[in-house]
Amino acid sequence: MYPYDLSKNEKGVALIIALIMLLVLTLIGLSAISTTTHETKIAGNERVYNNAFYAADGGIENFRGRASTGEFIYGVATSGSYSVGIGDATSNVTYQRWKRSEMGIDYAVFRVRSEGVAPNFPTAGRVVIEAIIETAMMTPEGYN
Repeated sequence: MYPYDLSKNEKGVALIIALIMLLVLTLIGLSAISTTTHETKIAGNERVYNNAFYAADGGIENFRGRASTGEFIYGVATSGSYSVGIGDATSNVTYQRWKRSEMGIDYAVFRVRSEGVAPNFPTAGRVVIEAIIETAMMTPEGYN
């Protein structure tokens, strides 16, 4: 009926299949590149967050160490703030102190807030850690 039977003419079918396969492989490759780029950004954000977290935690530990020497316990000021560099990050530490007594022992109680700041382009990572630190106020030698 038709002068040209398409079922018997298979010239060019291999080319069409090869082009379709090439298109599918190209789309898979583009998807892999997009996923890799996204995962790289996630890893970078996690690194910045971790730096900020460890800076904030380091600020709390710095305060704890300084308070254990009596630096903030016997001072006149009941609140204050300072900054400490931890690696390439900074920790901004603020504290408030009050006193409580229990069974004849005086305690210095501190509410400490440490904000870790990790610099990064275009934005910086920030993490805040708060802690309550309590220590007995023993009269140091020479202060009687």
